[in-house]
Order: sequence, then structure tokens, then C-alpha cells
Amino acid sequence: IPLRRRRRGRWDALTAWLLLPSALLLILFLAVPVCATVWLSLSPNSLVHFSGAGLNNYAYLLSKRYYTNVTITTLRLAGETTAAALLIGYPAAMALADLRPRAAAAISLAMTLPILAGPLVVVLGWMILLSEGGPMFGPLVRAGLISPPHLLGSEIGIVIGVLHFVLPFVVLSLANAVRAIPAPLLEAAKELGASPLQRFLGVTLPLTLPAVLSAAIIAVSLAVGSFVAPHYLGGPGDMTLTTLIAQFMLATYNGQLAAAVAVLLLVAMSVLILALSWTAARLGRT
Repeated sequence: IPLRRRRRGRWDALTAWLLLPSALLLILFLAVPVCATVWLSLSPNSLVHFSGAGLNNYAYLLSKRYYTNVTITTLRLAGETTAAALLIGYPAAMALADLRPRAAAAISLAMTLPILAGPLVVVLGWMILLSEGGPMFGPLVRAGLISPPHLLGSEIGIVIGVLHFVLPFVVLSLANAVRAIPAPLLEAAKELGASPLQRFLGVTLPLTLPAVLSAAIIAVSLAVGSFVAPHYLGGPGDMTLTTLIAQFMLATYNGQLAAAVAVLLLVAMSVLILALSWTAARLGRT
């Protein structure tokens, strides 16, 4: 027994040393910037005057209807994007899971191209496609078949741009969950006379529900923190928390209020992610 304890102690020490570089990087590039942002958000500035560290910046932001509307808009756009990603991504994931491994791998690689290209390339492509004279709507508008859709500079344009970047994460996450369903369960349900809809509602959906919530966590995180799509595809009235941070930093040079908005954004994302994670854990245990 003492020999086993010594070996276990050596493995624990080795594990600690191996984890030390990652822990230092997390502290240096995550914990320190977050702490600095929080401290900056508690500091007075040219717009909100107070002495010492305090929560006056947060009180100022929460007391203004404009900033609360920006928060509501951000959460609403994230919810719409997540719902659209799940509705589109779930059938796509089921179809992807039914393909042969080679075809599924090729399609999965093709789906990751927007991620590899980056959100800026994706958004610039949608700026061209959603414009009234672009290749998607231009010929139809010139032929008089449709009226100008005015999607560029609207909330719909923002959702489309963010959805294009979020959708691959959702589809690939759900496809792995669908593949993990034991085939005998579906075959047994089919032999018992269950229709495809009944097999989906009774077998597939319950077994993949934790994965659905995990995909929702990914989609919400990416949608709430998106900046490129709201900045380029949204209109002047489609302000989100990320574009509000940029406005405080670049237009008014008010880093203190920008830091307060960043902390509020971090808190909102943390609450959403914790709620979804708790729900996914409860479903996983059941």
C-alpha cells in the first residue's frame, strides 16, 4: 500500500507540473484581463463622475432605457439565431449521420470552411448577397418579380450572418449525438410499429436532448459575443452589446463604460451558459 501511495503521489505531482503551463497561460491571458476589465469598470470617467471605486457605471447603464434595450436586442438576436440553428441543424445532423463515413467526412470538412475562413469573410459574402443589386435579389428586383427586400442593415441580416457561422458547430455536435444512438433501439421501435415521427419523438429526441442543449450553449455563446455580423450587416438602430463596446472605445474613448458593458456581457453569457449547462446535466442524469 505505501508503494501504491508513493506512485500515486508521483503521478499527481507529474500531472500538476504538466498542467502548470496551461494554468499560467489561463491566468495570464484570461484571469488578468478579466480582473483588469472589472477594475476599470469600477473607475470614474468623463461621463459618470464619482470618487473611488464603485458601481456607478453599472447604475448609469442600467438606468438608461437605451442601454437596456441594447441588452434585450442582443439576447433576442442570440435566441433567434440559436433557435434557427437548432431547427435547421437537427435535420441536417440526422441526414449527415445516415451518410457513409467517407461522404460524411467530406461534407463535415466542407461545413467547417466558414469557420476556417473566419467571420469577416462570411459576413462580407453576405453583404454582397443580401444587397438589393446583388446576385441573389438583383435579377428578381430588376425583372419586377419582387420588391427590394431591404435585408442588408436589418436584424434579419444579422441573424443570417451569425447563423452561417454558428450552424456548423451545431450540426457537427448533433451529428455525433445521433450517431451514438444504438441502432437496435431504433430497429426495435420500428418492429413494434412505431412510425418515423414516433421513433423520432420517442427515441431519437430524448437520447439527443443533452446534445441539443450543449449545441444551444455553443450557439448562444457565439451569437452573444458576435461583433462582425452586427457591425457590418446591422443598421444604425441594430446596436448590440459588442458594437456598443466598440462605440464606447472608438467613438467616445470611454474605456470605463466600455469595460462595464463588457462585464455585463460576460455576466449575461455566464448566466445563460450556466442555466443551459444545469439543464443539460439534469437531463443527462435522467
